Amino acid sequence: MHADPRSTILLLLLAGCSSSNADTPTPTGDAALDVAEAAADAPQGESGDAATDVRGGRYCEVLLGTLTGGNLHVQVYNTQGLSDCPQDAWSKLDPTALEADTGATVVVLNGPRYWMIDSFADSTLLDPTPRSFGGIPMRQAGAIDVAAADVPSLQKPYALHTITRDTQFVFFAGRAVFELLDGAGHVYTMQSYSVQKVAQSESTLSTLGGSLSLPAGWTYRTRTLTADLAVEAVDGKATVVQDDDEDTYLQSQ
Repeated sequence: MHADPRSTILLLLLAGCSSSNADTPTPTGDAALDVAEAAADAPQGESGDAATDVRGGRYCEVLLGTLTGGNLHVQVYNTQGLSDCPQDAWSKLDPTALEADTGATVVVLNGPRYWMIDSFADSTLLDPTPRSFGGIPMRQAGAIDVAAADVPSLQKPYALHTITRDTQFVFFAGRAVFELLDGAGHVYTMQSYSVQKVAQSESTLSTLGGSLSLPAGWTYRTRTLTADLAVEAVDGKATVVQDDDEDTYLQSQ
């Protein structure tokens, strides 16, 4: 591999990215961009429950990566539905110590992150049994498999990634949304923002565009919805993208 594994796994999260059910076929070649069942970032019930009024909710994730047979297998654990990721405990987590404790090749700490969607439906945990990381209970939201040879192609902001997902996302009328436009008529609506690289909050997102290194032809905008915006996967597929600050956007148009 020609990349830092911790950076690789974090970007595979698309995180943040994510989604629903459990099976995870190992993609190869171009199919590695179809990161099957990237079940990282959705507020989960145990069997397709809905989650409402989650906007502004804080969560963290621990990603356990194991390199096996030329593939990177990542187990994604998060705090959603259990806690808001207490900062004191979170700041004490040591990836190297967790690698020794779990037997993982690499451990990535992803977060804290904050939801910008308002409601989820049809999102399911891979394993609802809580597991403690430094005293923070988490549950396995899903798993990701990708061919190691395809890792470098996944490590760029504004790269589009296709994931397998059935979860429905809803942004409520009357609330602000923050979006990327790619110049080809596609719109990507922010589903979560990160504070891991830069300090930010929902109140600062309206000026985020001024600090982003957007590709040629791309723009950033904020607007207030006049009607609910419901975003569903098409044929079980969805497209996600991250910006320079690891904020995650979902294609909504």
